[in-house]
Parts: sequence; structure tokens; C-alpha cells
Amino acid sequence: MDNKPTDIYNTLYKYYGEPRWWPAKNPYEVIVGAILTQNTAWANVEKAIANFGDNLSPEFVLNVDMTELKTIIRPAGFFNQKAEYLKAVTLWFGRYDFI
Repeated sequence: MDNKPTDIYNTLYKYYGEPRWWPAKNPYEVIVGAILTQNTAWANVEKAIANFGDNLSPEFVLNVDMTELKTIIRPAGFFNQKAEYLKAVTLWFGRYDFI
């Protein structure tokens, strides 16, 4: 069998089109949503994301004070840990020239 995983993906992509499985404008928002949704309901994640306003970007998360970040994401619960995770994943994200 000579099929590669990318062959399967390409076949599904041709059939179904662009996946719209997550309500995000870009890959970074998907990452943030994935972190915030752990151990909480999506409705609470939506509140936290809304608290970012137009500032949901890697640059903002890297530069915002930790106390303010915790306040922003508080509705998603576990905000102390999730703030740390967001800072760490944003640093990782920046290593790949996305910032």
C-alpha cells in the first residue's frame, strides 16, 4: 500500500473543503482556544476570548502583564495555570516566525 497520510488528508479536503471545526480567525486563536477549553465549558471560553477584544494576538499575549492576562482569561477557569501555558505556547509559536 503506497498511500501516505497526506493522500488521505488531500482526498478529504477535496471532498469536504476547508475544515471549519473551530471558530477562529487564525491558527494562533485555535491554540488559545484549545488551552482555554481544557476543563471548562465552551461558553466560558467564549467569554474569555471576548475579553481580549481586538487584542487576541501573540504580540499582545507576550507583552501583557501576567496579572492582566489572568483577569482576561478568568472566565475560562484555572486562569493561573492557563496564563502560564498561554505565555509558554506563545513563546514556542514565535520560534516558528509566526509573530
